[in-house]
Amino acid sequence: MEFGKNAVLVILVVALLAVGAYVYTNTGFQRETVSVSGNSEVFSQPDLVSVYISVETTNLSAEDSKNANSEISKKVAEELGSLGFEDSEIETVQYNIYPDYSWETGQQRLNGYKTINQLKVKTDDFDLTGKIVDAAVDNGALVSYINFEFTQETENALKVQTIEAATKDAKTKAEAVARGADKKLGKLVSISTNDYYYSPYPLYAMAEGDSASDNSIDARKAATQISPQELAVSASVQAVYEIR
Repeated sequence: MEFGKNAVLVILVVALLAVGAYVYTNTGFQRETVSVSGNSEVFSQPDLVSVYISVETTNLSAEDSKNANSEISKKVAEELGSLGFEDSEIETVQYNIYPDYSWETGQQRLNGYKTINQLKVKTDDFDLTGKIVDAAVDNGALVSYINFEFTQETENALKVQTIEAATKDAKTKAEAVARGADKKLGKLVSISTNDYYYSPYPLYAMAEGDSASDNSIDARKAATQISPQELAVSASVQAVYEIR
C-alpha cells in the first residue's frame, strides 16, 4: 500500500516537472520578426475649387466696424446667392473684432477697431471661380486664397486606395527580407498607419501688404487661368511580420 502511494507521488512529481518544462520552454521562446514600412503615392485631378474671401473693415468704434463689415458681407452673400449658392454653402471660417493699434513716438495709439469675416465658398464647377471672385471684390471684399482640392467623397476614396497600396508595399518588402534571410514570411503581428497626406494646389494666394486694388487685379487674373494640375496623395504604414 505504501509502495503504491510512493509510485503515485513519483508520477505526479514527474508530470509537474514536465508541465513546468513545457511552460518554461514556451514562455522563453522568442519569435523572429521583421519590421517594415510601406509607402504609396497616387495622383488625381482635383474635383473642387475653394475660394477664401476676407471681409475687412476698420472704424473708430467696434459697433460701427461690425456694422460696416456686416453690410459688405451681406452684399457678397447676395451676389453669391444670385450665382446659385445657398447660405449653407457659404462657410464662415473665422470672425474676429479687435482693437487696431500703432506706435508713434514710443506711445501706443488706437487707430480704431478692425473686424474680419473670413468666408469659404466651394464649388465643383470650375467655371464659376471667376464669378465668385467678382462677387467678392466688386462688393468691397478681398480674396485670400483660391485652392484646388478634393471633395470629401473623393478624398475618402483616395485615402482607402493609398493606404491599401502602402499595406501591400509593406508586405512586399517583408517578403523580400524573408527571402534574403532564407526564411519564410509568417503571419502579420501588427500594423499601424503612420501618415496620410495631401496638400491642396494653391491657384492664388494674396501677398502680404497687397492693396485692395492689387488683390482685385491678381485674383481676377488667377481665376481666368483654370488649369488644375494633379494632386499627390501619399500614405505610409508600419508593419511587423513573423519570419520562420
